[in-house]
Amino acid sequence: MLSIKLTSTALAASLALVPATRVAADSKDFIAGALLGGVAGAIIQKEVRKKKALEQQQQQQLRARTRAPQATYAPKPRKYTPRKTYRPSIPATSEGRDIQSALTYFGFDAGTVDGRVGPKTRSAITAYQRYMGYEGTGTLTSFQRHLLTSSYLRAEAGGATTLGQIAGLPDGTRGLLKVYRQDLASGATQQRTLSQVPSAAYTDL
Repeated sequence: MLSIKLTSTALAASLALVPATRVAADSKDFIAGALLGGVAGAIIQKEVRKKKALEQQQQQQLRARTRAPQATYAPKPRKYTPRKTYRPSIPATSEGRDIQSALTYFGFDAGTVDGRVGPKTRSAITAYQRYMGYEGTGTLTSFQRHLLTSSYLRAEAGGATTLGQIAGLPDGTRGLLKVYRQDLASGATQQRTLSQVPSAAYTDL
């Protein structure tokens, strides 16, 4: 009876040991299988990603080939506009206004009487000089300026007498200039007055 109990106890112990050994073996196999499966899965996923990337690249290249060429924007060439250069403004002077007024009175078109001796006034001065027998430089000498402005003042002051003189002259109003120049040359008092005025008092215009 005792031997039967000992035998059954040993058998039970051996049965209890067998499943534990199997369980340990099975767990090792599971871990190894999981590791192998994880590595294999990672490799498969990597290959799948590569394949997808390659397919996307091929599709993009295909779309680029079949896409219609877009018109490229070419900017219009800018039109060159030369810069305007402006001459400095000619200062207006009272002397300039006197000269312009005298020239206009005697029939030499000096333009607007604004005191600025510009190209039109220079052209009128040249015409005045040539009419009087001087060189047409467009720049008045001191005597030419004095003759012009003083003749203008004398003609304006003469009133009806001046108008009578103009009527008897073949050149009309312009003829007064030559008459007044002769008076200056022959009048002793006027000649002395001119000689007393220093030449520096007149500026060439």
